[in-house]
Amino acid sequence: MADHFTVLLSKLDESFNIQETRNYGLSIQFNESGFAYSILDLKRNKYIVLQQLRKNEYSAPQPAVKSTFDDFVKQLINRMPWLKNPYKSVLIAYEGRKSTLIPGPLFEAAERENYLHFNFRKEGAEQVYSDHLTHLDNHLVFSIPDSTVKTIQQLFPTVRIHHLTSILIESIWINYKNRINASRVFLHMRDKHFDIILFDGRQMSYCNSFPFLNSEDVVYYLIFVLEQLNLNPENIYVVLLGSIERSSGLFELLSKYIRHIEFGRRNDSFKYNYNVSQVSPHYFYPLLNFQACAL
Repeated sequence: MADHFTVLLSKLDESFNIQETRNYGLSIQFNESGFAYSILDLKRNKYIVLQQLRKNEYSAPQPAVKSTFDDFVKQLINRMPWLKNPYKSVLIAYEGRKSTLIPGPLFEAAERENYLHFNFRKEGAEQVYSDHLTHLDNHLVFSIPDSTVKTIQQLFPTVRIHHLTSILIESIWINYKNRINASRVFLHMRDKHFDIILFDGRQMSYCNSFPFLNSEDVVYYLIFVLEQLNLNPENIYVVLLGSIERSSGLFELLSKYIRHIEFGRRNDSFKYNYNVSQVSPHYFYPLLNFQACAL
């Protein structure tokens, strides 16, 4: 039987003990084609595991039956049975494309589906959730395919499900709330999408996600957003998060248009084992801040 996934990154500390998971916090980030997780030793406040896996996609002459998300996750659990152990907390961030922000004063829980379907067409059976971003008094409404929710809840009965964007916003607020005294743009790179978030002091004034095929797409959308917000690329500070390196073509292209660029910093309120600390601080930014978020 062909593998349903490929391991892209694996950082495990030798102190990780599958018999001690009741003292650990498990954080998971996933979409329909990928899965990443971290494990925090709550007694030591130390990250001891970080792994990233990608769902394999097959084409002819592979089997005609397409690998489903259910197949992917179940095989992953079979290979890594410690993920089903009892943890003190299990948090999941879903990286879905259908989400919308609603200001606190306008939000009504009973209207969640209407908020979402005003912007997105309903596609099959789905469940609609909302995250309350307490510090900013916003609600992020999002949906997950019903079959995906059932798979996750069967494997993790006590799970709390949130949206990746909520975790990203909260992570930025936690780590930068006392360091932002002027407008600052956060550019978060993912697999096929990226996020642009603008904070003006402690207030978020813009948040949106865009698809991209190449570096030119990213720079085009970023410059377009800055122009619409009347921000000068010569003056604005842009913080890079997610899957981008200084040696990449994207960074080189961004540097031609943006004068002030910096990479996101690691959350110093946590400790990190040697293997995890080898990963660039701006990588897996929401995942490694999930346990600090007040959602």
